[in-house]
Amino acid sequence: MAGNELKVCKFLLKNIGNLDLNHLGMINEIATPMKQSSDLKIIDSENDLVFVSTQDSKKKADIYLNKQGISIKQTGGSFSFNRIQRANIATLYEQLEFTNIETKLALIDNDVNQFHQGLLSRRNVPWNNYLSQKDFKKLLKFLMLQGSPNQGLSNHPAEYILEAPASDISQDNISLYSFDEYFDLYKNNLTIAIRRQWIGQKSNSEHKRALSLAKKEDNLPWVFNQVVGKPRTGWRSDFSLAERKTVYFLMIEKK
Repeated sequence: MAGNELKVCKFLLKNIGNLDLNHLGMINEIATPMKQSSDLKIIDSENDLVFVSTQDSKKKADIYLNKQGISIKQTGGSFSFNRIQRANIATLYEQLEFTNIETKLALIDNDVNQFHQGLLSRRNVPWNNYLSQKDFKKLLKFLMLQGSPNQGLSNHPAEYILEAPASDISQDNISLYSFDEYFDLYKNNLTIAIRRQWIGQKSNSEHKRALSLAKKEDNLPWVFNQVVGKPRTGWRSDFSLAERKTVYFLMIEKK
């Protein structure tokens, strides 16, 4: 989720019956998806906010407003989708019925290699280096509203995107968009971000995630024995220097 979702929910709850949003009209009901279920929990008070999950990757709708699924995003810079691994890209492209999949994947492989070698000036690459606008729009809509590479189609897809700031939320700075509106507004602010983590870094979660990525054969073109860069938290003292690796993944970033 965006990071501001609980503040958004508190604001919405406080303004039920007084907040008129584009597409939905007057907001008269807030609900949240229940974990491992297609059921919804109506939010009647702040005590019910404990049911709002910030970690459930299977759902695309963070909340429901007037029974419509809503994805919450923070205004300003943010990530529209996190951690796309190479092993999932070909399957995802097939699912979305893209053509020339191997050629498209080779373009990304080349840039990851170039970035690893220090030959790419920036780690954020224009999406149209890899995909047509039609294909990128289809990809982004799936990732933001419909499903994920690892989980497939969501039991709780989102219909709209709600944007609000991290704090001081008001009726003047909260907006609801259809996907087409969101894409037209931000398409020139979106990039494909090449990111890396390391096997052997001090952060236990990042180390384990890098190990997991490196175990998949289709991720190996983005796994390098040469260590480039360094983790902010440093290196593990209980892990062999020779076993350190640099592992890459992609993010879709909005500036």
